[in-house]
Amino acid sequence: MAKSRAVATSVLPVEQEERRDLNEDNIRSAIPGDTLWDAKIRGLHLRVFEGRMSFYVYYRTRSGAQRKPKIGDYGTITLSQARKTAQVMLAEVVNGGDPSKARQDARDESTLLDLWKEFRTRGGSDKKSASEDLRIWSYWFSGEKHPSRTPPHRAKMNWKLSEFNFQAIDDIHKSIKSPVAANRFLALLSVMFNLAAGPLKWIDSNPCNGVKKNRERKRRRYATPEEVARIAAALTRHDGLKTSNLPAVAFIKLLILTGARLGEIASARWDQVKGTKLVLPPEQHKTGRKTQHDRVIQLNSAAMEVLDSLPRTSGTLTGIQSPAKMWQVVRVEAKCPDLRIHDLRHSFASVAVGAGYNLAQIGELLGHTSTQTTQRYAHLIDEAAHEAADKIGERIGVMMAEKGPQGSESQGASKKSL
Repeated sequence: MAKSRAVATSVLPVEQEERRDLNEDNIRSAIPGDTLWDAKIRGLHLRVFEGRMSFYVYYRTRSGAQRKPKIGDYGTITLSQARKTAQVMLAEVVNGGDPSKARQDARDESTLLDLWKEFRTRGGSDKKSASEDLRIWSYWFSGEKHPSRTPPHRAKMNWKLSEFNFQAIDDIHKSIKSPVAANRFLALLSVMFNLAAGPLKWIDSNPCNGVKKNRERKRRRYATPEEVARIAAALTRHDGLKTSNLPAVAFIKLLILTGARLGEIASARWDQVKGTKLVLPPEQHKTGRKTQHDRVIQLNSAAMEVLDSLPRTSGTLTGIQSPAKMWQVVRVEAKCPDLRIHDLRHSFASVAVGAGYNLAQIGELLGHTSTQTTQRYAHLIDEAAHEAADKIGERIGVMMAEKGPQGSESQGASKKSL
């Protein structure tokens, strides 16, 4: 073989001038330790090991760096396929490329799972929506909170970030039937990819950009008095079935009686019960990071009775993080299967309206920091005021219609009453 192969752009090392040819006959007779070099594609060779034979291609970059990337194992790919792949790679070298480095970069590229871990480390676990983010991630990707269920997009958790483009995100978003769930999914991914494209510089741009959110209808669902009675009956029934139901039953009752958020009851400890108040520090409730104020949850006598039924421990009030399983059963038994557990908080507010409390008072009870948040209940106050006006109008109408024997005396009495 001529020495001319050992120039700067060579794809064949000098020491391999004497070699066995790479062909099917020599492959069949090769033994471990042999290296067969191809006469057709310079640099392509087959290395023989115990139990396998693998194709490699040798080349040097324009800067002189030597590379020997593996193409594949013989049997998985044929000699013909190895030649085609080597030819493509060597064409990249001629054009100044480095296919081996490109492959390594692709292997080293971060995945969506890597981004999730980085997101949680860099503040994601401290967000007020951290628990909801974890629920969304688990439901669609990891499945850690639902071990008996296969997440719809588990495989995508290991996708390289470069595999996520606008079309991929948009297709997933459109495949989710619930408009609200789809939007929450999109919001989480968008925040994560903003981190990747911004501070981390892992990608050039956020692939969620341009994906159109679904239109959402504001949900206004309140438990009716009849539903509350049926829920109470179902809770009492389950409380009497077995002792292990007590924590979940008590949890739901506390949500109904206090208007507290699920996370607030889940994290509340016994040492935070101060008389007839439950006092949560800023880091333990949704608005605390914004206001740096304690959240005070008023405990009425019925709520105090629920607490008295629970064993006092060094942990949380109920000892559980969520009564979700019990609630799924109870709401079906109470014939209100569409009533979400968070709707109990709205129902508390609607009862407060009926009892005559104004928006400011309701906002204080619910722990709202913004009057705009409480404003969602304004229509209930309007309805209550309208109903009161109707009743007053009916009463006045009756009084005005009353007439005595001559008419004048009763009318005088009516005017006096007015």
